[in-house]
Amino acid sequence: MRWSSAVLFLLALSIWPSTLDRGLSQTPSGGQAVVDVPMLFRGPMPAVEVMVNGQGPFLFAIDTGAEGEARVDSSLVERLKLRPAGQVQASDGSGRNTRSLDVFELDSVALGGVTFRAVRAPSRDYNTSPNLPNIDGILGFNLFADYLLTLDYPAKRVRLERGELPAADGARVLSFENPRGIPVVELGVGAHKIAAHIDSGNSIGGFVLPTALVEKLALASPPVTLGRARTISNDVEIKEARLKEKIRLGGYEFAEPSVVYPAMTDDANIGSKVLREFALTFDQKHKRVRLKRQETAKATEPSAAAVASSTVDARDFKDYAGRYGERTVSAESGELFLQRQGGMKLKLIPAGADEFTLEKVPEARVKFVRSADGKVAAINVLNRAGEWEKTAREQP
Repeated sequence: MRWSSAVLFLLALSIWPSTLDRGLSQTPSGGQAVVDVPMLFRGPMPAVEVMVNGQGPFLFAIDTGAEGEARVDSSLVERLKLRPAGQVQASDGSGRNTRSLDVFELDSVALGGVTFRAVRAPSRDYNTSPNLPNIDGILGFNLFADYLLTLDYPAKRVRLERGELPAADGARVLSFENPRGIPVVELGVGAHKIAAHIDSGNSIGGFVLPTALVEKLALASPPVTLGRARTISNDVEIKEARLKEKIRLGGYEFAEPSVVYPAMTDDANIGSKVLREFALTFDQKHKRVRLKRQETAKATEPSAAAVASSTVDARDFKDYAGRYGERTVSAESGELFLQRQGGMKLKLIPAGADEFTLEKVPEARVKFVRSADGKVAAINVLNRAGEWEKTAREQP
C-alpha cells in the first residue's frame, strides 16, 4: 500500500495489475555497479530523473509499495502522445473499491546506464497535491527485479548493482516475501508480530498499523486526529498515537514510537519517516533486504534540532499565530502548527530565527517576515516550483 502527498498527506492508490503480464526488461551487461545517481525528493519520497522513449529527463518517484513496473502521470501521456495498451483494475489497498485505469506501454525507460524496455504503466493524475513538486510518473518495485536496488537516504543516492546480498541474519539482512510484488517483512510491535510492507511511497507516517492491533497496545499518549485522507476511491480518518511498547525491525529498535492508523490492509506499513534513517538494499532474486542505519550524533554534542529550537522560545510562538491567506498558524500547548485550508494540521519545527520546517516533511521551509516594528507581518512558504510564496498576515 502506498501513502502519498507529504504535506497534505493524501493517500494515493496502490495498483495491482494482476490482469497484465509483466513487461520484459532489457538491461546491459557489464560491471557490478551499473547505476549510481542522485536521490531527488518529492516531499519525503525518493525520486530520480529518467528518460522515457528517448525524451526527458522526467522526474519519477521510486515507490517500493507500488506493484508492477511503473506508473505514468496523465500529463506525460499527453506530452508523449501515448496510446492505451489495455486496462487494469486499481485499488486503494483494501482489496475493495476498484476502478479501471488505462495502461500504456513505454518503449523505453532509461535510468543512468540502464534501459528498461516494454514497460507497462497504468496512468492517472498523480499531481493532486498543490504543495508538492509535480512528478511525471512512478517507478515500481518490480522494475528493479534483476538488480540490487539501494535507496541510500542519508547519502541521497540511488544505486543499481549486480550481485546478491549475504544470507539473512534476522538483524541487518532480513528475508522478505513479495506476494503482490511489494516487499513484506516481519515487524515486532510490543509482544505482537505482524507482516509489514516496506513502502518508500508512504509519507503519512513511519509506522502505519491496523486499528485492531493498536487497540491491543498500551499507549503513551492519547490518539489525535491528523485529518482525513483520500485514496483513489475511499475517504478515511487518520489518527496518530505514541506507544509505550517498542517496535523492532530486524536488529533495530524504536522506543515509544509514534504510529498512524488505520492501515488499509491487515498488514502494517513502514513508510518514509522511518526509512529515511537507513540505506536499504533490496535483492529481489533472493528475497533479502539489508538495512544500514545512519549513526546518531554523540550524546555530548547538541543535535541540530536542539540548536534550532534554541533560536525560538515557545513563549514567542503566539507571535506567529494568525491567518495568512489560505493558511492558518496556531500556537497550542507550547507548539506551533500550520494548516492550509482543507488540509491537515502540521507541526512546525524551529530551524532558525523565524524559520521552520515541518515535522512530517523536514525538506519543507517556512519563513516568517517581520515589519519594521518587529511584528510578524507575512509568511513565506517554499512552493513546488522552488519559489517562495509570500502572503501577508491578515489583521485580527
